Amino acid sequence: MNLRPYRWPIIYTCIVLAITWIFTAFVFSSPQQYLSYIVYVMYIPALVAIPLAYIQHRSLRKIVKPMINRIPLSVLLFSIVYPILFIVICAAVTYLVKLSEFNGDQLIRLSQFPAITVILMGLLRIFGEEYGWRAYLLHELAVLKRPVTATVFVGLVWAAFHGPIVYQLAKYFNTGNPLLICIVQMLAVFVFSFPFAYTYLASGNVIPAIIFHFVWNLYNPIILGNIYYNQSGIMSGNILLINGEGVAGVILGIVFIFWFLKYIQHHLRFQRS
Repeated sequence: MNLRPYRWPIIYTCIVLAITWIFTAFVFSSPQQYLSYIVYVMYIPALVAIPLAYIQHRSLRKIVKPMINRIPLSVLLFSIVYPILFIVICAAVTYLVKLSEFNGDQLIRLSQFPAITVILMGLLRIFGEEYGWRAYLLHELAVLKRPVTATVFVGLVWAAFHGPIVYQLAKYFNTGNPLLICIVQMLAVFVFSFPFAYTYLASGNVIPAIIFHFVWNLYNPIILGNIYYNQSGIMSGNILLINGEGVAGVILGIVFIFWFLKYIQHHLRFQRS
């Protein structure tokens, strides 16, 4: 197999994972002192992608284009509705099978929308991930290979990006078996790479993926709990089982993944632009 056409995605993947894993090791060398820095890993994918894209293409237009392409309304609505429905279904199913319990005292959190500064910083961090994973890596692979193959590869890399962070957080917050939590969360990230890929491949714009990521990061912890920091949400129970990034999310995500596979393969013809 001739790897030369894939040299830039390979270089990008190696650089991002190396920096992320080294930074994670630094943070958890003294978590009492550095734990608050862990959110900065979200900037790494874009901070590597933007200069690498310029070196590769020598074009500022190529860097900006994934942020200005026209967004179909259906894709924009999907990026809001899908994550909310997914979370609600996880909550309903786990409640019906008695894995979770409704905690009414936590309902007030749904009305406590973050301050504008928190929203802006959250969107900036999410841009850091989504520009790198979708606007750069997925794009570069999709124009070289079939979009499904590109989606699978990005999902694997995205999971590997999260792995050491989740493992160390599980150890620090005593969430449970760190290795098991790490494996389950990596599976959840891989499964979720398909709807994320759909938002980008169907629009050529990274903004729907950013919106999707923001909605997920906002409501999954509120409703199903925070698997990273071992904090319960409106639905309480074994967070590894009921969370959208836990077993429930993996199972439900696999149910939907077949639709995304079929749609991406048969309906999206992603071309170099």
